[in-house]
Parts: sequence; structure tokens; C-alpha cells
Amino acid sequence: MKKLSALLLIFFILPLSIHSQTMKVVNKSFSENDKKLNYYITADYPQADFGPEALMGVRGISDDINNGIDTIVNNIISGFKNSVSEMTNHTAMNGLGSSLEIKGDASVIAGTIFSAQIKEFSAVIGMAHPNTIITSYNYCITSGGLLTDISGLFLHQSDYLKYISDYCKMDLKMNAERNGYTNINEMIETGASPDVKNFSVWNLSEDMLNITFNAYQVAPYVFGIQSVSIPLSNMTNMINPEGPLSFMFR
Repeated sequence: MKKLSALLLIFFILPLSIHSQTMKVVNKSFSENDKKLNYYITADYPQADFGPEALMGVRGISDDINNGIDTIVNNIISGFKNSVSEMTNHTAMNGLGSSLEIKGDASVIAGTIFSAQIKEFSAVIGMAHPNTIITSYNYCITSGGLLTDISGLFLHQSDYLKYISDYCKMDLKMNAERNGYTNINEMIETGASPDVKNFSVWNLSEDMLNITFNAYQVAPYVFGIQSVSIPLSNMTNMINPEGPLSFMFR
């Protein structure tokens, strides 16, 4: 009985401690230079911080968030190093080597959601062109922890995927037409079809769901990375009121 009471007390106190301490965004930076393989890496990306007075349970949450982001960054660096090592030539005609720049930013929404975006810009000697890729990371400290995809935001029986797909396709087609491209509708239809995998890069603001499409997903390389912002207020009837976006219903 005493053990049960202690567990109930922990589960009651932890949510209170989370709300009583403010989650902030801080940055982590480092650089690496390899003279043998002639590459340079710089990284500056976000971390979660509850401050020096944070309780143990809250520190565990920030550690969980930061370990997740560190894993993303480390995987990017590992992939870059593998690409460089596979090349026979490590120096361009102008004497420059390969480079990787990692930048990121994050927002804290309603004090409970940490939404981060990590952008990698890599230039590997021997490859056809530089490459830019965006990865997202979303974590809710009061509802399930890591949000692996957008499905965690919505009621499962709702038609949220069709709505998001239709909204994105309309926006992307309008953007293509503005830029004089009327022959890429098939790419848009495929890359923004109602499959949760097509919306794997996403972030939140206080009032928007921001979807990112990396190069080649919905348009030729010349378009680069595209994004579509959907007002959360448009999807109120599809959002799970007990999920990560519960703050909208308070």
C-alpha cells in the first residue's frame, strides 16, 4: 500500500513540476576539421533546458529531448563522413575540401511542446552538387514524449490526412504556377498524397502546422526545399483534444 501511494504521489507531482518550470531553448555548437580527408564540419543546433534548478524528473525530460537531437546530428555527421571517405579525390580544383554545416532552431509551444528543425548543408567533393536537407524533431512533455509523426496530433477516425494532403497540393500547385511550372502536377500529387510518410518533416508553432518537403519530393531540384503552413484553427474538429495540442481547447 505504501509503494502504491508513493507511485501515485510521483505521478501527481511530476506534471506539477513540469508546469512550474519553464522549458527554454539553448544552443549547442562544435566544429571538426580533418586535414587528411580535407573536410570541415560546423554545427550549431538547439537543445532543451529547464535551468540549473530543475528537478531530477524534469532534467530527465530535457536529457531525453537532447539525446534525440544529438542522435539526429550524429547520424548526419556519420553519413557525411562516409560519403567523403568513399571519394577518391578530396580536393577541388580551387583547393577547397568537403564541408558540412548543420544549423537548427526550435520553439517551445504552450510550455509543453519542443519543436525543432535541423538543416544540413553538405558539399562533398566529387558529387554533382551540394545538398540541403531538413529534419524535424517534435516532443511533447505531457503527452507521449517523442512525436514520431503527425498522426499523434489528430483523432484517428478523422480525415486529417486527406485534408492536409489536399491543402498542401493546392498550395504547391499555386507556387509552381507562379514560377512558370505547369508540368509538375504528377510530382506534387505523388509527393503530397495522403500518406503519413509524405509529411514526415513537420513542425509546430502556436497556430500553425508547418510541413516541409525536401528537394525532389514534390518538385525538381531547382525548386529546392518547399514548405506549406496550415492554420491549426482549420483543423480543430480533427485535432485530438487530449493530445499534444490540448492547449488549443483550454
